[in-house]
Amino acid sequence: MTHSLDDIDFIEMGRTCLGHAARRTANLLTRHYNRHMSSLGLELTQTQLLAVIADGSARSASDIARYLGIDRSTLARNLKPLEAAGLITRQDTGGRKVLPVLTRAGENKVVEIHQRWEQAQNELSNILGPEGADAVRTHMSALRKAAHILEENDGRPTPTGPDDISK
Repeated sequence: MTHSLDDIDFIEMGRTCLGHAARRTANLLTRHYNRHMSSLGLELTQTQLLAVIADGSARSASDIARYLGIDRSTLARNLKPLEAAGLITRQDTGGRKVLPVLTRAGENKVVEIHQRWEQAQNELSNILGPEGADAVRTHMSALRKAAHILEENDGRPTPTGPDDISK
């Protein structure tokens, strides 16, 4: 048990913290993709949202939020500027459900997004190589699964071992 600040190794804490490593990496990656998207007047979060809408497989706004790993209120805030820019509109799907869909301008923008995304993606993939890129995706998936397990259990660890998480 730590009794004072002098007893804490902050360098070790920063070096080993999975959350810190993920945030630093996410910030760097976001800046990389944002550089490619900036000429379109968009940021990575907006391009991801437009891509999910373009995919068309989401049946509700909740599906979109869940896929992006954000809550519904964050989704609503992120949809407003896209709607104001004329890239999306809201489609009534019956009952209380309203689903964002691309406008013609939004469809054209997603084609441009894809071209810029391919450039950004290829730059990183070329440095990592196919095996490195696959390893990163596999490890990030395992980290997300571990966080989901803890979230579902209100932060209480489970007897599940690492072999069960990576499957």
